[in-house]
Amino acid sequence: MRLVIVAACAVTLLPACGSHAESQPLVIDPLPPRRGRSSVPVVASASASAPASAAATAPAPVPDPEATRLFLERYAAPSLPLLPDLKPSRVLALAFDGSVRGETAGMSAEGARFGATLAEGERAWVPVSYPVGACVTVVAQGGLGVVEVDAFLTTGEPAPVKIVAQDVRDGPTAVIGGRDDCFPLLEPFIGNLSVTVRKGSGMVLVQQFRPITRDR
Repeated sequence: MRLVIVAACAVTLLPACGSHAESQPLVIDPLPPRRGRSSVPVVASASASAPASAAATAPAPVPDPEATRLFLERYAAPSLPLLPDLKPSRVLALAFDGSVRGETAGMSAEGARFGATLAEGERAWVPVSYPVGACVTVVAQGGLGVVEVDAFLTTGEPAPVKIVAQDVRDGPTAVIGGRDDCFPLLEPFIGNLSVTVRKGSGMVLVQQFRPITRDR
């Protein structure tokens, strides 16, 4: 499943981004286009494990309209920063590592792992900045008590907020990019990466990844 991150802050934090001094911009170096993929960004893609014939005929997953509606309605409510170096429970750490292994083959972690403890309906965010040509994957994992996690990439701070990408997966795991792929940025991107707990409550971990480049 592919997550879309919305950018709304400048590379340096602006007043419009809020007073969360702990949040730091994340910058991902530009990457060359990956072989065989379209030059048009894809918000969500079918599982790479599906047979080619099935993938060609099966409809692509689409975001849950309820997730979109609730995110936009609650966006102006008080939010929390995504912070680095949180200490998750052993169960959450294992679940996160398992999701990462399943979604980021051929990729390496980019920057710190972030997290926040959220009540139902709350949002946590971090400003992000991507140059042209960047190709990213985001993995978010909820811990015990978290039933539904949603992830978004947005622009348009302070308003109107525009959702550039969001995950299309049900349950406590949310992914933008993932599997054998990543989400390409065809123009500079400055905005926010947000995660919300739509159902349940608890800690959520999130981290960005990028393809490993090799000299040819």
